[in-house]
Amino acid sequence: MATENPHRTAGIRLDAVLRALDRLLRHPDPAAISDGLSPPMARRCLSLAVGLIDRPGLERVLDLPGIPPRDVVVVAARGVFTAPLEWVAMLCALGSRVLVKAPAASPEFCAAMVDCFQAEGIPVSLTMSRQLPPVDAVLAMGSDSSMKAIASQHHQARLSLHGHRFSLVVIREQTMAVAEAIADDTTLYDGRGCYTPVAVVLLGSRREAEAMADKLAAALNRAGRLWPLGRMDPLLGPERRRRIGLARVRGRALLGRDWAVLSTPIRYMEPAALPRVLGVHAIAGLEQLEDELAPWARQLAACATDLSDPARLLEMGFERICRPGHLQRPPFGRNHGLREPLRPLMGFPSLELEGP
Repeated sequence: MATENPHRTAGIRLDAVLRALDRLLRHPDPAAISDGLSPPMARRCLSLAVGLIDRPGLERVLDLPGIPPRDVVVVAARGVFTAPLEWVAMLCALGSRVLVKAPAASPEFCAAMVDCFQAEGIPVSLTMSRQLPPVDAVLAMGSDSSMKAIASQHHQARLSLHGHRFSLVVIREQTMAVAEAIADDTTLYDGRGCYTPVAVVLLGSRREAEAMADKLAAALNRAGRLWPLGRMDPLLGPERRRRIGLARVRGRALLGRDWAVLSTPIRYMEPAALPRVLGVHAIAGLEQLEDELAPWARQLAACATDLSDPARLLEMGFERICRPGHLQRPPFGRNHGLREPLRPLMGFPSLELEGP
């Protein structure tokens, strides 16, 4: 009896995944599944997220060593609405059965994604329940407290858990082109997710940092006309007002209709992003930055920089180093949390069939 060719089977899976992605890209109303983004921004973000996933990237996933889990739960967090897409695509390419746990406050994208994969015959399903079934593996994103809870409830499963992290921009240049690239990183997804820069750190004087703040304000104003701010959670209002008030007392606040650029000493840097609120801080050298980041070393995500040598930034613990304008365009299949996200989910039995 003929056996099924595993390469052909994998190719069929990849074809189905790519068709599902194309279905999702053609969604008639991305704003309706974006958790409050404006229509132009929702369409742009959906196109960007789908466009990052290609066949060569999926083929590289197939080369991961080990045995893929049979049943996986992907726990999606509220924020970047497309965040679970790449992980679901990779797991489906490996042949795993995937259960997507949608965020209760914004399940629309997960539901649309699951519909597109199911339409191509791919075993993906949706749940809203916090009570997850027994599975081989869990890949989850969310708050640190949520990750601890999942770890305690599913200690027998293979786990890939990703809690709160934040990103920065570290630059020397003060050009308008750099400011526009940073504005793009800041406005994409309306400042949600761990790859949104919380601040721009300028290696230079306070006067130079304020000059850069002026350029950033102009760039954010221009970006806001192209990509309007969507619905903002009213619960963020008090924190936004607090940060603006602090900047007015300790530095300078530049405000627009839907953005804020806040120049303060770096000791006032906030390790959490707000929609289109960008801190600007001057430092004398990277030693000062390393000291300031020390309490958050385990929470560093990406750093966009124009520095020619990133070695010192890597030593600080950033998982990605890129150029300004690329923070929100991470390469497909990258490391996440300083490790390959799928590797902890793979089984590695010891096959010992050699010899007499």
